[in-house]
Amino acid sequence: MGDDFNYLILSDLHLQEAEQDPAGRLFYFDEEFADLLRYYRLFSVDGRRWRLIIGGDLIEFLVIKRAPDADDRLLKGATFSATERRFFPGTEWPKSVWKLELILRSHPQLLLALARFIAAGHEIHILRGNHDLELFWPQVQERFRLLIAEHHPVDASYQEIKVAAKERIHFLPWFYLDPGLLYVEHGHQYDEYCSNAHHLYPVLARRPSQLELALSGFTMRYVAARIQKVDPAAMETMNRLPRYIQHLILQEPALALRIPSYCLEAVARILAKVKTTDPEREAFIAGAEAALREEIGQSSGLAAPTLEALAALSQPPLLDSFGRTARAIFLDVFAATLASLGLAVTLARKRRWWGALAAGAVTGLAALSWKRRAGAVNDHRNLREIARAVQRLLGVRYVVFGHSHDPDVFPLDGTGERIYFNVGTWLPQDGESQMIYLHVLRDPDRPAAHLMRWDRHQKQPVQVDAATYDRDLRDPRGGRAEPTRDAVATVAS
Repeated sequence: MGDDFNYLILSDLHLQEAEQDPAGRLFYFDEEFADLLRYYRLFSVDGRRWRLIIGGDLIEFLVIKRAPDADDRLLKGATFSATERRFFPGTEWPKSVWKLELILRSHPQLLLALARFIAAGHEIHILRGNHDLELFWPQVQERFRLLIAEHHPVDASYQEIKVAAKERIHFLPWFYLDPGLLYVEHGHQYDEYCSNAHHLYPVLARRPSQLELALSGFTMRYVAARIQKVDPAAMETMNRLPRYIQHLILQEPALALRIPSYCLEAVARILAKVKTTDPEREAFIAGAEAALREEIGQSSGLAAPTLEALAALSQPPLLDSFGRTARAIFLDVFAATLASLGLAVTLARKRRWWGALAAGAVTGLAALSWKRRAGAVNDHRNLREIARAVQRLLGVRYVVFGHSHDPDVFPLDGTGERIYFNVGTWLPQDGESQMIYLHVLRDPDRPAAHLMRWDRHQKQPVQVDAATYDRDLRDPRGGRAEPTRDAVATVAS
């Protein structure tokens, strides 16, 4: 697979509606993305075309600020629940198509860049992440292709790009595999806050017209999307939430005061989402997923036991268990804090100072426990060990994930030839986007992979020196370099 292609791999662009939503403008890199694709359109290595792999979370379906218009042509006949009217439309395919168009209509330069890319003979393979699970729907995939065709370049017709999009834009349900060389997956299935019980066929057992979101999807919907107003980039991780709340208190105090009520409402709504079993419908979904897994086995050449071993690496979603869900949203810590604080106040009023101090100490320990566990929510160091397991199972040289938003380069064996890469995100980090990506050269004698950063000012790639990374992985640095070995300019425009 992929003998005629070299690879460009990136992930986690989180495209948002950017015409009316100021927050969406922070995640707006159309010009830089277009520059990157143009750069690679003008170069080839060993005469090979490029295969762009987008490793998930390309579209931010979980943050929609605009209320739906019932008269919208894409929503004809759609009905909306009270929750949808209060927040944003759910995950039925017509509503997902509406969200996709709402978002991508504000990224015309990006759509044009993708159209030019496929017009030049290159390919695009798109994986699903936890934020763009709605790409599961075939109707959403088709609308994506049509939007690119509608933004065709002047030297190609709509019909030409429509045909090219059908032939060269592929949506992958699980992973991308180039046997012996490369494995790419988003990585959210190894995160219990973001995983799906049936990622290949993620519909709700009770409402198969809707998708089964993970716990993180509901926290985005009920809390993050409502307060993402001041410095939205600070909300990227739980660890940065205190900084964000500080900004909010200073700049939007009225909104900050509503956060506790938002959180309490989110807790109630999330607990109501905890999965209830329906054996008959669960069996139907499991059967549909098994059929898809068989198709993947046939197309990838992987045997059923190998695919089952890959699937077994996933973490079960938190919403499968009431107890795990309650602990994940810190109900146990909250209850312990309230109880110990109440006991401390009661004992203090009765002048039982030693007991009051002890209860106060328990309150402090509960607060420290919350801080420690909150930090663990975004700890994705397990991806390195998952990558090692994938490499051993499949025998590939390179394993690539996204999801964590932290670029990473990690050797998987003592030879230094088998490597785990994380391609990070294009979201802002301390005011400057990382714009990290990977390019992989398929030279059969000497394959090579380089983690790169797009220099938005110089409009050229910078090769990242893996030795500069520490565990924080937030400040990639490296000397400027050409994107490919022995790059030769082509006649492509």
